[in-house]
Amino acid sequence: MDLRNLHWTAVAKIVGLGAVLLVAAGVVFVWSGVYNVAASKDHLRITTWILTLIRERSIANRSFTIEVPPLDDDGMIRLGASHFEGACVACHNRPGEEINPIVSGMLPPPPDLMDIGKRRPPEEIFWIVKHGLKYTGMPAWPNTRRDDEVWAVTAFLASLPATAGNYRELAGLTRSQASSDERSVGGSALTACGRCHEREGTGTNGDRIPRLAGLPEAYLLRSLQEYAKGTRPSGAMEPVADLLSEDAMRELAAYYSALRPTAGNQSAPPDPEQLRRGEAIANRGIAHQGVPACLSCHSGRQSQQFPVLAGQHAEYIQEQIRLWRRGGRIGTYGRIMTAVAGALDEAQIEDVAAYLGSLPPGSATAPMTEVNR
Repeated sequence: MDLRNLHWTAVAKIVGLGAVLLVAAGVVFVWSGVYNVAASKDHLRITTWILTLIRERSIANRSFTIEVPPLDDDGMIRLGASHFEGACVACHNRPGEEINPIVSGMLPPPPDLMDIGKRRPPEEIFWIVKHGLKYTGMPAWPNTRRDDEVWAVTAFLASLPATAGNYRELAGLTRSQASSDERSVGGSALTACGRCHEREGTGTNGDRIPRLAGLPEAYLLRSLQEYAKGTRPSGAMEPVADLLSEDAMRELAAYYSALRPTAGNQSAPPDPEQLRRGEAIANRGIAHQGVPACLSCHSGRQSQQFPVLAGQHAEYIQEQIRLWRRGGRIGTYGRIMTAVAGALDEAQIEDVAAYLGSLPPGSATAPMTEVNR
């Protein structure tokens, strides 16, 4: 047969017939069940190659435009290690430890993350942690609104293997165990909380984790309830709160509200000029920007539904304001705080957070310090 002399309609028929036969062969292949989907047997080499190529190109293309923030902050790495301990060790195990033999039977098995920071750029790590990977057992982050939580995990993973030897301390596993009195509060829930949050005489595991000691009981209870309902987004706290009974939530809220706040631990001496600017915002607001005084609600003299911000970690306050500004926090008072946060610029956020963080923990009013007079 001289293919050069065939009419185009004949060529179209031949191509169409080939396509039909190919589809039919595919249907027979799928329907026959001849392909072994058991995790005990690896894919065909060609299948593994195709799936790997698709995965890697998809990750690279979708992470290409992601802007990476600074990831070398100790508090950020600690927060990421804490999240990793709570969400990731079940499959990936702790750095330096072998993966659980049951989990290693997954196909594909969870990768060893010890050198993930050398194998992948931070933007790819972020994208994988946030979105997960289809058909690998790797889930998306429980709440994709919380990029700050995902970046914390990314910071920790990018720090490996340098921080692997210090993992237990970074993740809060070496923090003091609960006393006999504490063990009666919330069952095992308090032990889990204490890995990140305060205990009697013990501060939080880093400055990205909020101080809870002395906060209003009603506010703490509402926070746990909103985490459990998913109306306050957090990929770290939603799964924790969802496991708590109403009674356990009330016990934990009462415990932390009654706990004596610990003294602040400024990482660096505050800048007097920054404190003056922050004091003005906290006490008087910024009228022409529509920003009310922070302490008109958050001094502890108003509703018990509002947290006291005096002595809270400045880094935590900053990140929460940014979270309100980008719409990452919803739920109660969401519209109010979103509008306030959106009216502040970055320098003003840093100023007011520094001032509030410089105050004695739990103080109801803003005492004038030497630098403020």
